[in-house]
Formats: sequence, structure tokens, C-alpha cells
Amino acid sequence: MSDKEKSYTDYLDKTFLEELNYKVWSTKGSRFNASTRLNQTAKLSNLCSNLLSVYLIALSLLSVYDICDEASFDRNTIAYSITCLSILLLVFRQIEKAKEHHNCGLELSRIYNDLRIYKTLNTENTEKGKKDFAVNITDKYQSILEKYTNHISIDIDLFKTRNAKYHKLSKLDVFKIKIRYFRKTDLVYYVLISLPPIIIFFTLFY
Repeated sequence: MSDKEKSYTDYLDKTFLEELNYKVWSTKGSRFNASTRLNQTAKLSNLCSNLLSVYLIALSLLSVYDICDEASFDRNTIAYSITCLSILLLVFRQIEKAKEHHNCGLELSRIYNDLRIYKTLNTENTEKGKKDFAVNITDKYQSILEKYTNHISIDIDLFKTRNAKYHKLSKLDVFKIKIRYFRKTDLVYYVLISLPPIIIFFTLFY
């Protein structure tokens, strides 16, 4: 039996409260990861917008002032580049919302703390008491989830990398997840920051 199959079997063997504890713990961590991801994306988006504005101004000035010889660049290419950058600028000025994921994480933290306190201090509770507590926490958990938009799968995957031993992830598994996280979040911004000046340079001078 593989480690992943063992992990799944272990999960099925847990009590309902233990399953609920894991759900709240992992969802809480995922929502905080989503908040961090969106905040980072917002910062990169803002940087990207500022740099695209600079590129846009620079291209506009090229078409106004005779910085280069007429033969060295095509004015239609300059106009096309300006249009493309203007569109990109509009796209990356869309505001990324991270606050609601953070608020969701805070609310989940409260019921997670209740679960941990109950587990620590109520070891001799009756079966009915355990059932009532589990139903109450489950209702709160579902209510919180219904209030907020869901995180994406990479947020829960990143949460698992930070608890790799518990989730039985190898170093290779962790590396693959982090590469996928970078590709899904930061890569497009780094490309858009670095690629336009390279294209502009080669378009104008080669």
C-alpha cells in the first residue's frame, strides 16, 4: 500500500470530530493562503501597471520626437504597441480581493480554537454532548463557507506543502507544487514586466 493510500485509510479511520478538525484546519490555512496569494498578486499587478504606463509613455514619446531615424522604426508598429500596452494596462488595473479570504480565515480560526479547546478540556463528555458539539461546529463551518467565495486548489496544495510530513509529501511533491504555484500566480506578471522592453528594443533597432 502506498503512502497516499495509507493516508486516505487513516483519514477514514478517524472520528467525525477528528475529520471536522482537519477540515476546519485545512480550510482555514487555505483561506489564509488565498489571502496571501491575492495580496501578492495585487502588488505585482500594481507594479506591472506602473511599468506598463512607463512603457506606454516611452513609446508615445518615440512617435512624437525624432529620437530614431524614420528608417529605423515603423510608426504603425509603434501605434500597435501603444494600443496593446493600453489594453494590458486596463486589464491589470482590476483590483484583486484578498480581504474576504482573510476574514474567512479569521472566522474559521475561532471555531478551530473551539475544537482544540473542546478536545483538550472535555475528554469525559457524553456521547450526546459530543454529538451536539459536533453538529453545532458543523453548522458554523458550513455557514462560514456559504458566506465567502471558495479558494482555488493551489491554495490547499500550498497548505499541504507547509505540513508535508503530515500529508506524506516527498520533497519532489513539494517542489512540484511550488513550481505550479509560481506558474499560476507570479509568472504572468514577471513575463509582462520583462517582455515588453525586450520586444520594443528589437522592434525599433533590429
